[in-house]
Amino acid sequence: MFLAVGSSKGVRLEDVRELITKLAAENALKYGKASPKAVLGKLIAAKPELKPKIRDIISLVEEVVAEINTLPPEALNQLAGPPKKKKKPSERKWPPLENAEEGKVVTRVAPEPNGYPTLGHAKGLLVPFIYARLYKGKFLLRFEDTNPRVERLEFYEAIREEFATLLEAAEKELGLGPGKWDEEIIESYHIPKMYELAEQLIRKGDAYVCTCPAHIVRAKRKSGEICEHRGHSIETNLELWEKMLSGEFREGEAHLRLKTDMRHPNLTMRDPGIFRIVEAPHPIHGDKYRVYPVYDFSISVMDSLTGVTHAFRSKEFEPHVEVQLAILRKLGLREYEMIQFGRITVEGIPLSKRYIRPLIESGILEGWNDPRIPTLRGLFRRGILPESIVRFFYELGPSKVDATVNFDTIASINRKILDPRVPRYMFVPDPIRATIEGLDTPTLAKVQVHPEIDMGIREIVLEEPLIYISQQDIRGLNVGDEIRLRGLATVNVRSINPDEISLKVSEEQKIKGLKILQWAPLKGGVPARLFIPKTPYSYEMLGGYGEPELANLKNGDLIQLLRLGFARVDSKSPLTLILSHK
Repeated sequence: MFLAVGSSKGVRLEDVRELITKLAAENALKYGKASPKAVLGKLIAAKPELKPKIRDIISLVEEVVAEINTLPPEALNQLAGPPKKKKKPSERKWPPLENAEEGKVVTRVAPEPNGYPTLGHAKGLLVPFIYARLYKGKFLLRFEDTNPRVERLEFYEAIREEFATLLEAAEKELGLGPGKWDEEIIESYHIPKMYELAEQLIRKGDAYVCTCPAHIVRAKRKSGEICEHRGHSIETNLELWEKMLSGEFREGEAHLRLKTDMRHPNLTMRDPGIFRIVEAPHPIHGDKYRVYPVYDFSISVMDSLTGVTHAFRSKEFEPHVEVQLAILRKLGLREYEMIQFGRITVEGIPLSKRYIRPLIESGILEGWNDPRIPTLRGLFRRGILPESIVRFFYELGPSKVDATVNFDTIASINRKILDPRVPRYMFVPDPIRATIEGLDTPTLAKVQVHPEIDMGIREIVLEEPLIYISQQDIRGLNVGDEIRLRGLATVNVRSINPDEISLKVSEEQKIKGLKILQWAPLKGGVPARLFIPKTPYSYEMLGGYGEPELANLKNGDLIQLLRLGFARVDSKSPLTLILSHK
């Protein structure tokens, strides 16, 4: 038998049934039960020539799905055929590392605990982690905590917690495990070793103590003029170094500089500072230390001493590579690969803490977890899944090119992951009261939890013929129009007033193509508000009523509000949801 399609060709009914059976079995294995709508959608996608005959096919799909849903998993496996192979992370997507040997690669992430991690930190975490796991190597978490004035204990914990969440997601999403760091290192515990290395440089004549004011140092480095202290004897430099350590110099009065080339074309190579005095208590060590290494010294030395083979850092530090190599060579320490990657910015949203902090201090933002900003905790609070962030950076890759992305890019990934997982709910913003004439109450409305995946039916008891609908939904309606109240009834618009609309149950209930409206019962409707992030400076708040089941949601639950978008439950009293995205 053939299904007629067009005027000159047909499709064998047996072939169509076979394909429907396979698709239904796959759908049942994936979600526990096959959905006729989902199977029909897959069928039309595979055989678009069947679209003109969709009315004839619907009953066949429903019949096959009903049969499939009675079968045990073993039978479903046979009908679905061999499972599709999941795509594994491909090394072709990411360029190979130079001088890398499987099992011997060591990478690290080296955050400074001076704030809460942002989306930019996520890239700095995931790029070296992914490479370490692709090469079956070792991955380190190292806190660069040698600038005590801006560091706090709470930031160590925030970094641990949020980085752990992302790495667990990376193992789940990409199949790269274990999804955790192999070793944690706190740099400040190694300050005594760094003092030894500083003294080694002084004794070799490769470092000297400079007591010039900062503005003089900057001017001379810019002009290439040699500092008057450069010619100090080794004994004098050792004596001055001891005075720095003992407290005889105040902050800003002395610093240790590496002796390189004051005429070097790279300004960062002109006798750079490598140790300075910081008179601020350290979050871990208190007042134990007052002389701290600068970034170039600590990062180069620590990467070498901890066995790092491939050190990834943001491209902005590229001019510092020469300085770091010079430090390693003068100390005779092991060299390693230094790799730069491009920075990421989100269009219209600041990532830098120096821009975010004033917005928090001024009260424009609620805090570092405000859902309008791309801190990791802000994104999680908004309902952006850790897996979505992982997938985003995996697809972006380790490019050296700076990238500006639109938040919609991340939202689209998040949407794909959330869509098959979360239930749908009705929410009526800016509500207006509606009466329904001819509706016998109490009555039971039945609403599908998910339109494509079988998550069951949610029942809503309507004790009186009074509901809320959105004022936005009644715009454009006219008296006499037929509309469908989702899961409840087809009604006719009798009258529209500024504060109330009157509806009447239609005689014909199976009218196709009608506008479908969300609603909430007047009695039992849940008051709720929806926070909609706009920019770091603005937001919109929608108030209204939701269906009764919203009262059973828990903080952190992810849902979809029909026709509005995906949202996360932020608090229960009053019920407040944050819109993740459409």
